[in-house]
Amino acid sequence: MNLRRLTLRFTALRVAILFMTTLWTPWLLASSEPAADAVPVWIYNADSFEFWHTPQGEARGFYPILVSALNQRFNLNLQLRPISGSEIGQRFNTDAYGVYVGVLRTEQRARTKLLSSRLFDNEVVAASQTQQISTLEPLRHARVLFRENDATLASVKQRYPDLTFRSLREVASSDEAFRLLSENKADFYINDASEMENTARYYVISRPFPELRIPVVMAFSPDLRPLREQVNTLISEWFRSGKMRHLLEESKRDYLLSRITLSEAERDWLQQHHLQVWLPKNENYAPVIWREGQGYHGIALNMISDMRELLGMKVDVQFIDDYATALRKQQWPVRLLNITESKGDNLTQGQIGPTIPWHNAYYNLIGHPFLWDEESIRNQRIGVLTGSFAQTYLQRRFGEDVTIVNRASVDQLIAAIEDKEIDYILGDLSTLESALRGNELFRGVLKVAGVTRSEFEIGPWVAPDHPLHNLLSQVQRLSSFRTQLERQEKPDTLPELTKNSWKMISVILLIASLFSLGMLVMMWRHMQKNRLVNRNIVQALEKVNRAHDDETGSHIQRVAKYCGMMARELGLPRRTVHDIEHFASLHDVGKIAVPDRILRKQGKLTPEEFSEMKLHVLKGWRVIQGLGLGPVAENMIHFHHEKWDGSGYPQGLRGEEIPVEARILALADVYDALRQKRIYKPAFSHEEACEVILAGNGRHFDPMLVQLFRRHHLAFQAIFDSMAD
Repeated sequence: MNLRRLTLRFTALRVAILFMTTLWTPWLLASSEPAADAVPVWIYNADSFEFWHTPQGEARGFYPILVSALNQRFNLNLQLRPISGSEIGQRFNTDAYGVYVGVLRTEQRARTKLLSSRLFDNEVVAASQTQQISTLEPLRHARVLFRENDATLASVKQRYPDLTFRSLREVASSDEAFRLLSENKADFYINDASEMENTARYYVISRPFPELRIPVVMAFSPDLRPLREQVNTLISEWFRSGKMRHLLEESKRDYLLSRITLSEAERDWLQQHHLQVWLPKNENYAPVIWREGQGYHGIALNMISDMRELLGMKVDVQFIDDYATALRKQQWPVRLLNITESKGDNLTQGQIGPTIPWHNAYYNLIGHPFLWDEESIRNQRIGVLTGSFAQTYLQRRFGEDVTIVNRASVDQLIAAIEDKEIDYILGDLSTLESALRGNELFRGVLKVAGVTRSEFEIGPWVAPDHPLHNLLSQVQRLSSFRTQLERQEKPDTLPELTKNSWKMISVILLIASLFSLGMLVMMWRHMQKNRLVNRNIVQALEKVNRAHDDETGSHIQRVAKYCGMMARELGLPRRTVHDIEHFASLHDVGKIAVPDRILRKQGKLTPEEFSEMKLHVLKGWRVIQGLGLGPVAENMIHFHHEKWDGSGYPQGLRGEEIPVEARILALADVYDALRQKRIYKPAFSHEEACEVILAGNGRHFDPMLVQLFRRHHLAFQAIFDSMAD
């Protein structure tokens, strides 16, 4: 009996132990399970909205948020490992263990690598020291850099298979690319926009690839295939819920804010004051500010928006008439639009951003005389927009010697010149051209008659002693590259359309197709009109230049003929040949700004006078900036005094660093100058001129062009003889 009881008790104890073991074993096993091994997430150690560090060393940005969410959701141990671009490229190419973020998706990578779903799209942009471009054409004549082993080059070649460059060089890093740009050994560095975010402070950023968007993804080493499925699951959920777009926008905003440092003194000032800003009400100063319809646009408005939205600043804006006069009288401490003469001291004192050349042009009726010299405008009736800077300029330049007629609109100015109430219209070239091209009365009525000799520049300025000078400088830089971050994403999915919706779309498409027929006719007319405007600008500048220099004569027309002939013999593209021949006559337009005492001096120039003379290439280049004539025209004017051996000016370019159009012009210009009688020398014979050209082989001139000249020198002689003065 006792034995039986003991047996029963022992059995009960075993059951209890078994029950407790069953109950607690999973917990014990779980608690003792070692943590998952860390998986490295390789990331390019750049400074962008995707990934950056706070001053305290804390990692911020889109990818830290994404990695943290993956760890939490799937109990992972992903760890961000920032490394250099070259190192991450080596690891990626060899399939080294880990996850790679910020990878640009290409067709080849999609076939050979484990890639995630798309996170967002990236733009491809071009950085330059000075050049702003909007099309592919200038790149065909440029020295271009790409980063080696980068997907950007492959994506560009795939999207634009016919695109070729004057030269292409692959560099190891972005630092090397920017160094080559700064040393003028390249014209453009092309990469994705995130790579360029901080460069916009120092370089001009262009978008010549509007159709190209490269998907940004994550990549995985082959042994992490299961992880890819987890990542894609989260990406899909974020897109469906809208969280992906929200996090991208939030990361971009936080990054922008991290670029700005606010001192205690600045915080106190902002708490106690409102920032007062004055802007022109009815006058355009593109691209700083212009009015279109009922709204204002431009750099100044972007800055104000950033002050309000990103910093919470209280900014009061007052739009006023006759802005230029008020600017001069009031001396506002904060000027988002400042107007200065190019030689003004305050271009540097208080300037918080780059200045932009502001051009003025005279218009008159077709068939009426060009302005041979701006001085001939005296005693004329000049029409200007009411309250415009053109009125201020005329008053300062000519005083009572001109009659200023104010009109409220461009239409009224055109009516006034047709009714012979005024002789000329004066206004900002870029603004007035835009307005005139949209006016039916302009067609076949007006032409560009000349340009102003004085140069003005516009841009933001803040008094150096103003409490917010440093802060507004930061805001300006922020505004200048904010657009780099605001990439226009395509909709993630198409909205569902009903049967009625499709019917409506069909009707709209039918109406649009009929409307397009009329638009084609209008577009053709506008193209013809734009060509006329372009031709008038060139003719006007030619006339002004010829009038200013008595010795010019037919020199500029002959030089254009030489250049066109050489360009065709070199086999350059037809469009390039046209531009070279069309714009060669403008190469010395900067001489309109050279004092007569130097230009007409009989005898050798002093070193100081020669230094002044050399400035004509820079002044000419500034004259045509903003006219939309293109890089060929700008290069010919800017660089035609550069020499093959690097001894020329203004930048001392050497060899193929000099644009080919400028090298062509240099030889043509020298040949004709030798053949022409000048104040300081007699005319050379053709044979004597040939000797000088051949002697300059490899020193002054491109050896290839000298050989071309050797074969075609008789054509040069024929052009000179047929167009002799």
